[in-house]
Amino acid sequence: MKKAKAQLFLFLLFGMGMTFVHGQIQGKIMDSNGEPVPFANVVLYQTVDTTLVTGTITNDEGNFSLLPEKEGDFLVRISNLGYADSHTPITVNSSSEVYNLGTLFLEEAFNELDEVVLAAKKNIIQRTPEGQVINVQSSVMTKGSNALQVLERVPGVILDRRNNQFTMNGQSGVTVMFNGRRMPMSMEDVMALLESTLADNIEKVELITSPTAKYDADGGAGIINIVFKNDVDTGDQLNFSGSLGYGYREKASTSLNYAYGRENFRFNLGYSVFHDHGKNGFEGSGTSNSPIFDAFSQTDFSTYFDYSNNSHTINLGSGYQLDSKTEIGGELSLSLAKNHSISDVNNRRTIEGQDFFRSHLVTSGTTQKNNLISSLYVTRKFSERSNINVDIGYLTYKNDSPALTQSEYFDANDDPVVPENEVFTDGNRGASESAIRLGVAKVDYALKISDNLETEFGVKGSYSTNTNDSKIETNFDGVWEVDPRSQSRIESEEKLWAAYGQFRLALGEKSKINAGLRYEDWKRTLTTAEDDFVIQQFFPSFSYQYALTENQNVNFNYHKRISRPVYSDLVTSLYYNDPTAIFTGNPLLKPSITNTLQLEYVKNGFSAGLSYQKETNPIIRYQLTSTPQNDILVVSPQNADYQKSLNLFLNLPVQWARWAKLNLSTTSAIRDYHISYNPEPKGKTYFYQSLNFTQTFQLPWEMDMEFSGWYNFDHYNGTNFTEGFGMVNFGLSKQFKKNWGTLQFSVTDLFKSLDIDTHISGMAPIVFDIDTRSRYRDESAFTRIFRITYTRSFGGNGNKSSRNLEKEEFRRVD
Repeated sequence: MKKAKAQLFLFLLFGMGMTFVHGQIQGKIMDSNGEPVPFANVVLYQTVDTTLVTGTITNDEGNFSLLPEKEGDFLVRISNLGYADSHTPITVNSSSEVYNLGTLFLEEAFNELDEVVLAAKKNIIQRTPEGQVINVQSSVMTKGSNALQVLERVPGVILDRRNNQFTMNGQSGVTVMFNGRRMPMSMEDVMALLESTLADNIEKVELITSPTAKYDADGGAGIINIVFKNDVDTGDQLNFSGSLGYGYREKASTSLNYAYGRENFRFNLGYSVFHDHGKNGFEGSGTSNSPIFDAFSQTDFSTYFDYSNNSHTINLGSGYQLDSKTEIGGELSLSLAKNHSISDVNNRRTIEGQDFFRSHLVTSGTTQKNNLISSLYVTRKFSERSNINVDIGYLTYKNDSPALTQSEYFDANDDPVVPENEVFTDGNRGASESAIRLGVAKVDYALKISDNLETEFGVKGSYSTNTNDSKIETNFDGVWEVDPRSQSRIESEEKLWAAYGQFRLALGEKSKINAGLRYEDWKRTLTTAEDDFVIQQFFPSFSYQYALTENQNVNFNYHKRISRPVYSDLVTSLYYNDPTAIFTGNPLLKPSITNTLQLEYVKNGFSAGLSYQKETNPIIRYQLTSTPQNDILVVSPQNADYQKSLNLFLNLPVQWARWAKLNLSTTSAIRDYHISYNPEPKGKTYFYQSLNFTQTFQLPWEMDMEFSGWYNFDHYNGTNFTEGFGMVNFGLSKQFKKNWGTLQFSVTDLFKSLDIDTHISGMAPIVFDIDTRSRYRDESAFTRIFRITYTRSFGGNGNKSSRNLEKEEFRRVD
């Protein structure tokens, strides 16, 4: 099976050739707003008989070059979805001469016969100096999905659903932001919020792997910034989207967005509702020498969740132009989620010297989560060379999660029994309430000193509080008693002050330097910790860009980042859900520091990058250790000693036909890490690889078809080893005439392959001689998920002006 997977990967990677042309005919393609048009088709025909001579596509900046290879009269035809074709005649007299067509403009296409307006689709992946932009609305699979499912399909992002963790390009320490605002909550809560967020409202996802000094220094692997749709600049527009789906159980979502824009005022209001009823879980077997049983034991286990997630989200935004130089505005997002889950736990235990017994536990839990994100901003343009942005934000998050567990025990004949060990109770009931409040303010000032030199300075301050009150009670003969190992009331306070300065210097027409320095003073106080957590450090960043030609660039980047432990990583005695183990935080956890060097080559949408990363004290979560008394299993985050990575990144867009485009992204890496928290300190060096592809087809009758998928090869996480896994998806869309909208059909996980096998202690021996193999299956591993989505826009006269990607950081509190 693995051999077949590897052969498929090699075929996808090398089976389709890619030719890079070096031409005598050059030009630049822009739209009517003066923005570059990337990945437009540029084809050269002979004028005399329209014989195809050669062709190419424009790069991210809209530039192209063609090689005629002979003299004569030719016709340059430029086409792209959503634009009217452009034809430019040219005569080539000498193969050594360069013919520059200058800037050619494409107009939006209007098909009056069918009364259909075709919206231009951006390429799914676009490169930026800071990383890459994933235009998720260009994918048929986005409609009807949630934000977590979208991130799972993003190239370079690995989602560990069982352990509630993200990695980016194989590196841990990822910061997730909404519209440039960091979510100050545990990754488990961030994932829950993403799972209740409808993807129809997402405009794009930014993978920021080379952040400048302007960004918060948190996130050693980089930043995932989810950018939501904003308002229109002029006109009125109403957008509707409705989706129905079925997998293990029913799914549905609806969103309605209204945007109003005038010359000096913009307003948008959106509402979405999301419902997802599904199933996931894990099963496996293992052996151990647990001190609780004081004997060798063997266990077969399974835990499956039947869940129903429901959420309502309201988004509100506005902006007002006070005068030609000043704009004020704000945003408000309110999310209300109520999730219900029933877990069915079955364990078959054979303990040496004791009778066999089987335990059956059923837990019913309801979680209510309320999240409010708000901000106000003021932008002031002092002159053509200077401006200032002031942004203040406030965030609240509340979580209430009561649960009740009922336990039953049976012997080998399946008759009810009372276990010999008193740790097995008649049931448990738990309660956990948490609240986060965050206030943040930021000021950014930009000054263009000359045509070649730009500077930017900024300061930021934030203050947050976090409270958690949790406990688990056990049932002994009908009497509920609080387990002291689980009871905790913890409060924390966090303060952050930061300042940065950076400059951009153009060294002639081909070279650019961007250098910056950020200082952060961070302090966290926990009621359960004797000492405060304090970090005061400088974080430098540097990038150098060199244009080899109009279509080729070489970029060099360096940055230093930090991954701080989140609140749930540090708190002790948080909770437990098994009598043989405690799930807890680690108050001794250290922040990890990452230094990254990266070299990248970009040409006509193709990019190849080589990077080296060294991370000290990387944080690895859900590791198995023990208490100092060595009397019970402890599941907690731990610091590895280090991790070093040599990474190769490739992104290949292949327009192999006028109606077909393939985008293939791969990450290959040699990794070396070492851990000392296990009984026998050990290191591991291994080769890692991941693959992500999107294949689109333009069909007749205004239809599009898409196959997309990803595969992560074998990899290690601390003491554990995980086998490779992935999925392939399918989507089909039809655009109706007379502006009657679009109908989309999608199938998630065609081959039901989101099936993950993990060997706990597969890298190194762990406490109590635990040796366990588990199999996690997401919903699509049980049954394919089918969705049908209808979208339509009313009004049609809304117009949103394009913004430069590098300038979209304004209004951000990072």
